[in-house]
Amino acid sequence: MQTPQRETAAPENTDANPYQAPIANGTAATEAATAISPHRTSHPIGFWFFFWGELAERCSYYGMRAILALYMADQLGLSTANASTAMHCFIAACYLLPLAGGYVADNFLGKYWTIVGFSIPYIVGQVILGIESVPFLILALTLLAMGSGVIKPNISTLMGLTYDQQRPGQEKLRTDAFAMFYFAINVGAALSSLAMPYIRTRWNYQVAFLFPAGLMALAFAIFAAGKPFYAVETVRTAAKTPAEKTEQWAVFGRMLGIFTVVIFFWSIFDQSASTWTFFAAEHLDLELFGKTLEPDMIQAANPLLIIALLPPISLLWKVLARRGIDFRATDKMMVGFILTTITMGMMSAAGFLTTPEAKVSVLWEIAAYVVITMAEICISVVGLELAFTAAPKNMKSFVTACWLVTVFLGNLLNLAVARLYGMMNPGAYFGLLTLMLLVVTLCFWGVARRFNRAASMV
Repeated sequence: MQTPQRETAAPENTDANPYQAPIANGTAATEAATAISPHRTSHPIGFWFFFWGELAERCSYYGMRAILALYMADQLGLSTANASTAMHCFIAACYLLPLAGGYVADNFLGKYWTIVGFSIPYIVGQVILGIESVPFLILALTLLAMGSGVIKPNISTLMGLTYDQQRPGQEKLRTDAFAMFYFAINVGAALSSLAMPYIRTRWNYQVAFLFPAGLMALAFAIFAAGKPFYAVETVRTAAKTPAEKTEQWAVFGRMLGIFTVVIFFWSIFDQSASTWTFFAAEHLDLELFGKTLEPDMIQAANPLLIIALLPPISLLWKVLARRGIDFRATDKMMVGFILTTITMGMMSAAGFLTTPEAKVSVLWEIAAYVVITMAEICISVVGLELAFTAAPKNMKSFVTACWLVTVFLGNLLNLAVARLYGMMNPGAYFGLLTLMLLVVTLCFWGVARRFNRAASMV
């Protein structure tokens, strides 16, 4: 979703020991735990603080985001175009600020205190978001982007560091931890995306926004309570050598084409929070199995489908590989771009079928969510793995930050693209995006071929 990203968590390559930090002034208990840990096969106690804290934080973030577009349009009087613009500015900021979060943690505060420090504006932003005023909206979204964005790159990294210190060499255990961590992200997103529209309709927006505020306060309390069980951090700045800098830009150059094309995927994917929601509100018959859905409740389909589809799709790649059909990372991503193009074709067909007198079934958009979720698994999950495997040992974090920036740029692109929705027939709008994706898919095919040739020569 989130993982996207939906945010997709993944560990660093342990060959370079990117999480490892010397234990300076560590207690005897910490040193003893580290010495005993190679014989332990259970997850460290700290993992459960990461797991439940992340579930509550993602529940808070995606719950707020689920009703944000309609809140801006219905309560604050913004046009659909301006509400879409504000939504994508906010999402973009959430995926640009991880660069700042990583820098602050690595050079000044450390991961734990960066997370703690920026959780405060995160909670404040959730509390004041329900004040029906555009200035308060701007202030709240600024605080929320600051909190979510700065925290984002540090939680999973601190968890990886905890495993490297307390369970050294147990890569399988750490891999399982990151899979469970990703599961927590999507469970939190699904629960809140379903609950928030209901709370909003049952009471009002002000009450609804207090729900994610309480969840973020709970996430903060859980995370802070786990400090005695986390890795010991030592903040230090290490200057890169000229050779490391040269290697960094060479790798970045090889991956720049891949990352550039992925921007267009995020542009399409993140419109589920804006144009897809407005389309559902205006053009879909929201009756499903005898119940009426809220238009912004449909977003819950994505995290639910991630949980359901990720295991079988991962198994499919393994089965094909055993039969001699080995899909490279770029091949899987190519499948994702084809599926994204099909998704927009489906949305375009639904847009042309709807009329002011007759709305189309909500199943059209649910089916589109199924296809684009499969595309997300092929592009987002696989792309993050590609970023890790293609990057040299000394720049894993840099390449990961560049991957997050593609989400930022995709939403920056939406500042112009999503505004067209209110100016066009929805069928024509989604049809235009279908044509755009046909061109993008062809571009990715060429970029992937060049990338694979360059990778084979390294």
